[in-house]
Amino acid sequence: MVLEIPRGDKELLQGVCEMHVHCAPDIFKRPFNEVEFAKNAQAVGYKAVLSKCHFTLNADRAQLVREIVPGIHFFGGIVLNHYVGGLNPNSVRAAIGFGAKQVWMPTLHAENHIRVIGAPIYPTKQWEKQTDLGNPPGISILDNDGKVKQEVYEILDLVAASDIAVGTSHISEQEVFALIQAARSSGVKKIIVTHVGFKLTPWSIEDQIKMAEMGAVIEHSVANCIDVFDRSIEAKSIAEAIKKVGSNKCIMVTDLGQIANAHPIEGMRQFIYMMMAFGISKSEIDRMTKDNPAKLLGLE
Repeated sequence: MVLEIPRGDKELLQGVCEMHVHCAPDIFKRPFNEVEFAKNAQAVGYKAVLSKCHFTLNADRAQLVREIVPGIHFFGGIVLNHYVGGLNPNSVRAAIGFGAKQVWMPTLHAENHIRVIGAPIYPTKQWEKQTDLGNPPGISILDNDGKVKQEVYEILDLVAASDIAVGTSHISEQEVFALIQAARSSGVKKIIVTHVGFKLTPWSIEDQIKMAEMGAVIEHSVANCIDVFDRSIEAKSIAEAIKKVGSNKCIMVTDLGQIANAHPIEGMRQFIYMMMAFGISKSEIDRMTKDNPAKLLGLE
């Protein structure tokens, strides 16, 4: 795929670090693979990409993408669903060994995801599955007493020691606050509250401010307001949240890579224009698309 991006918009995209995109190989159908996306991103001037997969560690194959597509920092991570053993410190050790840049808490298998969606999957035609994914129980990071589980603390110690990021993914609001507190006490410096405004993560602006004050970075995703199947929030609301939380504590991502949605690079271009239309300055956008993500990826 060759993307046609106007010259002026290429200048807007120069140096972008995309922190949340989905590519093939995947069990869900994707419109491009990681090599193809890396080539497109490199061609428009992106500095870095972090690819996310719900089903497997992908930091290892990111090494191959970097070999094939020089000139761009391409990374993977690990999502702690049942496919990798859930809240499994040993899987995290392997991911870190392969160069993971973010450890995400459970997504499809989060107890909160299953409670809200009703199943450990997305129930729309967009998410046609290619294999039997089973029906495993939900994962909570809290024990029966409401305390953070010991294995989560072990994972956070590993994240802190490697100075990478932990992402909240699809866990509940109670769990998000508990995770931020536990991560800070463990010495984790990079905490990302994942795609705020999604129907699984509809945290209020007031709670976003509290999360940021506790030391987290708030991740805003354009998929939340352009997804053809599930628009969860208006762009104006995202801009309002950014103004109140502060651009120094936010990042802009796409969370795109779905068959029916825009290409992530086009999605990022649209996201930038949406935010400017609602009063976010170019310097603030650069901070959220380039500077803050570069720091989270260790590229500052």
